[in-house]
Amino acid sequence: MAEVRAPPPEPPLVPTALMATDPETDPSILWAIAREEPQLRRWLVANPAASPALLEAVSQLGGPGVRRALEVLLEGGNGNQSSLSSSTARA
Repeated sequence: MAEVRAPPPEPPLVPTALMATDPETDPSILWAIAREEPQLRRWLVANPAASPALLEAVSQLGGPGVRRALEVLLEGGNGNQSSLSSSTARA
């Protein structure tokens, strides 16, 4: 009888800026990026599917470019600003 082998595992997920901004990216992946990838947090702010809770977490965690990204978001008035407190803009 021939031995049946399982397919190889998927390669590890490598987070990218494109992944962080894609509204189709699974929310659990967006949260993982927020927790583990400080250099990509600013890109999460640009994701139209980012939840208010995720944006608040990003503002609290900070990282390169996060403050400026939040300023742009709040200046743009794209609908997410009402979910952020005024203290978030100063993060």
